[in-house]
Amino acid sequence: MKNLTVMLAAMALALGVSVCSAQNNVLTAGTEGINCKDGVCEFVPGAAVGERAPLAAINPYNNAVPDIEGEWARDVKQLGPHDVFTAGQTEPLAGVVFSVNKPIKNFKVLSLYLKEFRNEKPVFLVKELYTKEVFRPDRQLLVRFSFIGTIPNNGISYTDDSGKTRYYSISESGMDGSLVFSEF
Repeated sequence: MKNLTVMLAAMALALGVSVCSAQNNVLTAGTEGINCKDGVCEFVPGAAVGERAPLAAINPYNNAVPDIEGEWARDVKQLGPHDVFTAGQTEPLAGVVFSVNKPIKNFKVLSLYLKEFRNEKPVFLVKELYTKEVFRPDRQLLVRFSFIGTIPNNGISYTDDSGKTRYYSISESGMDGSLVFSEF
């Protein structure tokens, strides 16, 4: 049963989910099929206009996206100047250190909640927990997450060089315990 749940979640994320960014109930992406209230958005698959995002181009360890790298805090050899944010409220908390090679705009830490499946596609509730206007290479970010179950409940977003907002779920691999970033 657990493997089936993991496989369904992975397939759903691979297919992509239409997303937006909500702050003070103002949508900043395509808004069809998206209901937002008090900073929490419900994403209804198949209702938004536009192409679905493919899986992210990730490094061999699955712990990086095109502009950001994440590493378990326990594996970081030397943590330089950094900020700290606690995203999780359930013990145990696991630290993830994010680093960038160039300034990234509108970096956000997200809470993800799988509300339901509609037409065999996931409907997520997404809430912004932390925002960094510009994430700079000279200052890392340590985020303490709660990883609950096999369905991703943590994520990040940022604006890439082309002005597109990119969204990624963050989960722990059931195979080797590494971090896995999946674009949705």
